[in-house]
Amino acid sequence: MYILFDANVVAAYYLPRSTQSSKVAERAQILIDSVRSGASRHFFYIPNFCIAEVFSVFMKYAFGTWNKQVKRAKGPIDKRVYKSLKDQFHEDIHNGKLFYHYELSRYHVLGINVVAPIDHHYKITKGPDTIPMGTFDHLIISMSIHLAHIHGSENVLIVSADDRLTDILARCRSDISKEIIKKLKLEESKEITGRDFNSRIFPRFINFKRARKKDLENIFGSWPLSINRHKKAYRYL
Repeated sequence: MYILFDANVVAAYYLPRSTQSSKVAERAQILIDSVRSGASRHFFYIPNFCIAEVFSVFMKYAFGTWNKQVKRAKGPIDKRVYKSLKDQFHEDIHNGKLFYHYELSRYHVLGINVVAPIDHHYKITKGPDTIPMGTFDHLIISMSIHLAHIHGSENVLIVSADDRLTDILARCRSDISKEIIKKLKLEESKEITGRDFNSRIFPRFINFKRARKKDLENIFGSWPLSINRHKKAYRYL
């Protein structure tokens, strides 16, 4: 599969304390180390702005001594650990060694016209604190639509730990009525993506925080994925 990563999963792989969910860190390690070791042959994409987000997470845990999130997560990391994390991630994205640096393009920017209206229209979850996604999340889905157009929607997978992002993708991959499509101006999809708006323009997805073992098996064929222990894998810090 062609896998498009959200920054929260990649950051959890390198720095497990950056997530409050042990499942996210564990599942990121299994998936990424399976490919790193050559036991699996999935292709990894990461949006260029998510690369910046991952580096920013490292910096937060290295220098954010006042930050409540840092304090809750065992405090800041040693500066030597920070340098090691930064160097390893830089190596893994250099020339697409592990993650292919996916550049933002005008097609992705235009593509949020197919994503943002759905996000703003559907509340989905109850409660006064429900808010729409941010623009970066809209762009991740838009980039995935472009990848799905190239590789086929069933061959593209978004891996995230963001509940709102995956809830909206679930809505996008369900049947949206013609009335809602017209109301949200989604018929513009043909001009933007080259395809009529329908659930098949959106890729598959998995939420590493909420997914059941059965969900992981359905997506990847088996779970946990195998790891070739004879090949060097990332050393967790």
